[in-house]
Amino acid sequence: MKINYLLTVLAKLMLLSAVGFSLISCKDEHAVIGQSAPDIAAFDLQGNKVSLADWKGKTIILNFWSETCGICITELKTLEHFMQNYPHNNLHIIAMNIDGEKADTQTIVTKREIQLSVVKDQLKISAERYQLVGTPTSFVIDPEGKILYKFEGLIPDQDLHLLFKG
Repeated sequence: MKINYLLTVLAKLMLLSAVGFSLISCKDEHAVIGQSAPDIAAFDLQGNKVSLADWKGKTIILNFWSETCGICITELKTLEHFMQNYPHNNLHIIAMNIDGEKADTQTIVTKREIQLSVVKDQLKISAERYQLVGTPTSFVIDPEGKILYKFEGLIPDQDLHLLFKG
């Protein structure tokens, strides 16, 4: 009887600790156009933590993609093409893979010859902060860190031309 009581108390303490930790460790931030962009919770393909502050002073296109989404790969290649055609712009593209920590993103990046800055949203915290519904989804963030635009689906060509021409 005492053992059951102790196990129940222990289980409740563990649950309470887990809830407390999640509240402390994950800021409740959401992406809102016209407001500051929430930071990303991501790692590069070498396992190093990355932050939007790493590209401070540049306009950022934050592109959420999945390796099982063919149109996502097409859009990444289109973004690469624009980067090559407009090399002197102040843009940086972050290709945020949302397939989780078990996905072998490096293999798909190598196979598809993706040359962009690819990062992984391993725990899908960034996807939650940016209220991701599907892929591809892109956010344009100005040099001061404010969200200017959100594109669900492909970014239209006329918008890409405007973004890259500055």
